[in-house]
Amino acid sequence: MDTLAKWIWDPVLCLVYLELGLIFLYLTRGIAWRKGLPIFFKIFRHDHSTSTDRIVSHKAAFLANVAATVGIGNIAGVGTAIHLGGPGALFWMWMSALFGMFFRMASTYMAIKSQPADVKSLSFATPMAYLEKYMTGRWRFISRFVAGLLLIQGVVLYNLVQANSLAHAVHNRFDVPHFLTAFLLTLCVGLVILGGLKKIVNYSAAIAPVVIAIYVISGLLILLFRPLESLHAFGQVFYYAFRPCSIVGGIAGYSVFQALQFGVSRGVFSHMSGMGTSTFLQAANKEAPAMGAFMAAITPFVDTIIICTISGLVILSSPYWQHQTGAYLTAISFEDGLGVLGQIVVIVSLIVFAFTTIIGFAHISERCFRYLGGRDTLKFRIILLLVTFLGPFLNLRFVWSLSDIIIATIIIFHLVPLLYITLVNHKEMYSDLQKLAEDSFVEKNRSETM
Repeated sequence: MDTLAKWIWDPVLCLVYLELGLIFLYLTRGIAWRKGLPIFFKIFRHDHSTSTDRIVSHKAAFLANVAATVGIGNIAGVGTAIHLGGPGALFWMWMSALFGMFFRMASTYMAIKSQPADVKSLSFATPMAYLEKYMTGRWRFISRFVAGLLLIQGVVLYNLVQANSLAHAVHNRFDVPHFLTAFLLTLCVGLVILGGLKKIVNYSAAIAPVVIAIYVISGLLILLFRPLESLHAFGQVFYYAFRPCSIVGGIAGYSVFQALQFGVSRGVFSHMSGMGTSTFLQAANKEAPAMGAFMAAITPFVDTIIICTISGLVILSSPYWQHQTGAYLTAISFEDGLGVLGQIVVIVSLIVFAFTTIIGFAHISERCFRYLGGRDTLKFRIILLLVTFLGPFLNLRFVWSLSDIIIATIIIFHLVPLLYITLVNHKEMYSDLQKLAEDSFVEKNRSETM
């Protein structure tokens, strides 16, 4: 399984992912980079709409989306990428996220634009909305195929990875038995998912921003406490992105291909751009597709450019990255900078990030289950909780490899159709995005002159 995962995520697929990003960049004229953050802050400040059982405000959807996206990949995934790919892997994580902004923007825009009139429709706020509309004839199977892959990804893989990584981390730090972690995590997840979408959004929006802020501030403090090591780490990222990295002692080091492979694959696992997952929350709205698109575009920026960068630089400024991996590497790197407090911050972040990701993907997988004809949602939730409970007891390497394979398959069968759909609609999409940007700046300028 590990060999197959490495073969699928070889540099060719990584380069294809980045090249598709360049095409989306061209089609949208880089508007996510040029105007994404100003538009985001304006929407975030002024979006006071309320959420219902099926309709979610753009602001609340963004917070829930970030909570679902920020997970084990931001801690364990970064540690794995750097350990296996060297310092240059962080650079390629950045590239995957920057281009991923356009994937999320396009998929969210098209999901809202293609929304069925009935909010109770099975394709409402899903990538299947635009796949059904545009992939017809011999290609009509794609919507159901993507739904099936997302179902597997949500129920099995993201669920298992989060639960497994969390259990091993708290066991290593506090000697907590896997059974106790599995029981408590399953109980907490069950209490939330039984409450439906509104409860998931409310819990995620309340918990995630606080913990993310604590994690980022803690990482920044470590980097400020050792400025020379931090600057050296930052330089290493760029230096080894394009040249091999040797290891002290004559042991074979890291190739450029390894940096590219593990950087892009772990980057995609972390920010999930190109898989259509952002639509399930961010597109739960029937109005203003451009607003939803801009909000969705910022999620990879927060996830990878901010949080993963903090994790990566702290790891590279410590002496452990060549000898340890995963969440443990991140934990001991934070401990090296802040003492026991640093490791506690990582463990608490792991707990919250794993929890919010699991409940976010519980919603995604349930929507896919119903789209594919499933009716008994209670039994489905019980199965999901059972998988959550079993997660800590499985072989983590197998789970990571299987996840890499499924993610690669989703990207191929979702991104290529999304490119076609974007080519058909890119003029209208860009016009809507540009209009929102111009209106926003006009309003801002007016307020500043008054």
